[in-house]
Amino acid sequence: MEIFIDTVEVSEVKEAVSWGVVSGVTTNPKLVSSLKGKISLKDKILEIIKLCDGPISVEVTSDDFDGMVTEAKRYSSWHSNIVIKIPMGIEGLKAVKVLERDCDIRTNVTAIMASNQAVLAALAGATYISIFFARIGDMGYDATDVISTIAGLLKTSNLKAKIISGSIRHLMDINRSFEAGADIVTVPFNFLKQMSQNPRTTETISEFNNLWKGMKEKGLLSSD
Repeated sequence: MEIFIDTVEVSEVKEAVSWGVVSGVTTNPKLVSSLKGKISLKDKILEIIKLCDGPISVEVTSDDFDGMVTEAKRYSSWHSNIVIKIPMGIEGLKAVKVLERDCDIRTNVTAIMASNQAVLAALAGATYISIFFARIGDMGYDATDVISTIAGLLKTSNLKAKIISGSIRHLMDINRSFEAGADIVTVPFNFLKQMSQNPRTTETISEFNNLWKGMKEKGLLSSD
């Protein structure tokens, strides 16, 4: 069980890593496009790598085999921790095969919505397969069933791809992803913070601390 953080904000990566719970980072073109001003993707990714010594996913934007492979080689040359996100599809599968088997470049096949797609990605050699939890739900399907089926197929077929559950929109999506068999959940920073919080926890800690404070005020607690 692992947690990645889904962000390109350096400040969020720095804070999350300091908690000792994050082992990787996922990025995508939508997240990059949300940044303000002119940026260097390379510089941004290298900043993140300095903070998180784990797999950092960088996504290609080409839609053909040659473009994907060219982009992948460029991005992977920046650092050995970089994993290349490849879109699910025939051109993507071709690229995964070449990158994983011929170029020793790890891949993360993204935007997977069904178990048959996951099987193809795993057979092509993908290191990671990214299941889009909320978007599967948008189509009227139960994403936990999809993840559970994929996990079972990978296990019985002895395929080594790790399941990443992404497209997280609710805190419960994280719990349900792990319960269904995801190896990794990639979590936006706001949900990562929420995972540590519970009103009952806050209430209980406050109760204990107030009792302790009361004992000290009444002189009933020795400082020895």
